[in-house]
Amino acid sequence: MKLFAIAAVLAVSLAGCSPEEARTETPGTNILELEVQGLAFVGPDTVKSGWTTIRVVNKGGMTHHALVYRLPDGITAQMVDEQVVVPIQKSLTAAIAGDTQKAAEIAATMPAWVGDLTWLGGPGMMSDGVTGEATMYLEPGNYIVECYVKTNGVQHNYNPEPGELGMVFPLTVLAEDGGMAEPDANVTLTLSNNGYEITDGAFVAGENSVRAVFAEQRLYNDFVGHDAHVFRIAEDTDIDAAASWPDFFPVDGQQTPAPASFVGGIHDMPQGATGYFKLTLEPGDYGITAEIPDARQSGFFKRFGVGAN
Repeated sequence: MKLFAIAAVLAVSLAGCSPEEARTETPGTNILELEVQGLAFVGPDTVKSGWTTIRVVNKGGMTHHALVYRLPDGITAQMVDEQVVVPIQKSLTAAIAGDTQKAAEIAATMPAWVGDLTWLGGPGMMSDGVTGEATMYLEPGNYIVECYVKTNGVQHNYNPEPGELGMVFPLTVLAEDGGMAEPDANVTLTLSNNGYEITDGAFVAGENSVRAVFAEQRLYNDFVGHDAHVFRIAEDTDIDAAASWPDFFPVDGQQTPAPASFVGGIHDMPQGATGYFKLTLEPGDYGITAEIPDARQSGFFKRFGVGAN
């Protein structure tokens, strides 16, 4: 059952945290590397601005993702946790218990500033052992990196300890430009209101750099938009289940374990934006799906094959 009444709550329940200092790998790169440890992002909490790669090494034992969004002025990660994540979890808990009226009442308590959060990409769904990598142009400011996948009805961004953050990771993008050039790509994936289209190049075995062009964007359930999450199609994969799994709004949406092996992707970005993500692909069949209701029926499912080089 879809939780339309708590839509505005759910898609904003993002989180994961742990600080340090930014590091630069080699000249011409501007990379922030985080590692999933348990239910936390661990790594530097600052990075330079401009073209920025967010790399997430998933060693957390389950599927995760890493939505990146910018906070409005005056809004902190603690406010996101207390005013958004906690109520969303309470709403979800009520919905799972069958009390949809209580779920809707809790959802109605969302602060007005939630509408001013700006989704700016970030690594898509990653099964355990996968390293997700997405590159976006980030302006200076305060951001969050968040995972809100669910396990046993609890969102990964939720921490029951008062004052303690779950997978809501505060990130500061500094005014200093990182000097990184816009990446190259061997595949261009265009996202429009009609779905996905590969408008240039082709996927290959090995490493792929995918340019994601957000030609059109719209909101679903008042929160989530077009994005791209890639999964491996094995002989026993339930493609319908895998294609619909990233939809957060059903009570069983994004519940681990995932029905397929997810290998990366990129979260939603504003209309007109371009982001990049990397995939390491073995020969075989794959599917691209989105974190929206009825993705497959809406054109947001694309199957592709990768041959041996």
